Amino acid sequence: MPTTVAEQPTPTLESAIGFITLHATQEDLDRISAAAKQRTKALREARAAAVTKGVDIRLGNCRPKYMSGLTGEVVEVRQGRSSTTVDIVLDATSTEILRLHRHVPDGVERYRLNNVRASVCHVQ
Repeated sequence: MPTTVAEQPTPTLESAIGFITLHATQEDLDRISAAAKQRTKALREARAAAVTKGVDIRLGNCRPKYMSGLTGEVVEVRQGRSSTTVDIVLDATSTEILRLHRHVPDGVERYRLNNVRASVCHVQ
């Protein structure tokens, strides 16, 4: 007669935060921090792998901060030894936003950003 293992309920974000806030030891926090860094790296690599020529993207969590949220189309992809960079042609709205922070020549409706890390690009 086969036996089944009782399924563990899927932990919620709230329960994880509650554990961290109220019960985690320093050793627990060290393990959680290492796991979070590993997960962040995996997500960054997956984002970079999804970026290809011709896709529409939104920049997220980049520096300078005013660039976060800008949108455009990837027009060039370059694979380096340790990272992938892309060139993006911003849409008209993002070009106007960028114009508030950086010199964008008059008459340019779609500005090209060069050498952007692909890991900060979110495919739309």
